[in-house]
Amino acid sequence: MTIETYTIYPTKKYNRPPPPSRIVLHGLDLLSPPIHILNHRFYRPPTDSITNVIDKLKSSLADALELYPPVAGTVRTDENDEVYIALDAENISDIQFLVEMRDTPFVGDSEDLSPRTVVLLPPLSSTLAVKVTRVM
Repeated sequence: MTIETYTIYPTKKYNRPPPPSRIVLHGLDLLSPPIHILNHRFYRPPTDSITNVIDKLKSSLADALELYPPVAGTVRTDENDEVYIALDAENISDIQFLVEMRDTPFVGDSEDLSPRTVVLLPPLSSTLAVKVTRVM
């Protein structure tokens, strides 16, 4: 098993103006109900070498950091308990990109996850479930 760590920095290819040193978060930004979203993506095995795939992921992350700088910022609270994202030089954290490679598949990697022509849900089945609780 090989583990490699890369430090990713924002690109400069979009010539974006520097972000503000601080982005104040609204109260609604801080509300986060305890939810869990299952998100499955299906991909065919890459035709490129794994090195090319990793290089593409690193360059995509660097682009994203330039286009959306708050990702690299640090969440802070000021003396008035106002929550903000600090984007000044001392509060921008290094973005670590961790790559773990194994000679044996990860658990579940041997399952065929390629797109299927069969219907995932039977016709007329529910795709949304809502639980309504009446409080008395």
